[in-house]
Amino acid sequence: MPKRRKEGRRRIEFWLLVLIVGALIGSIVGEIIGLFFQDEASLLHKLFVAGIRPGFEPRTFNLYILDFTIGFHVKLTVCTLIGLIVAVYLGKLI
Repeated sequence: MPKRRKEGRRRIEFWLLVLIVGALIGSIVGEIIGLFFQDEASLLHKLFVAGIRPGFEPRTFNLYILDFTIGFHVKLTVCTLIGLIVAVYLGKLI
């Protein structure tokens, strides 16, 4: 039984890695395409470079002996989504 859990964990780690690499490659391709469309008012620039940024602003917590800040944003563009789809497709082939 423990062997199955280990195999399941490897599977989750594999898919997490596939999704991260796919998103990174898609984002890089989007930034490269964005170099050719630098006019921020154009639709192509908005699709390939600007995208949407879901997340929350940094929030600072002061506990008097410890201060820490938490916050993140995820930048989603068309190329990022295409990269994710291609990564999942290639991951299923492996």
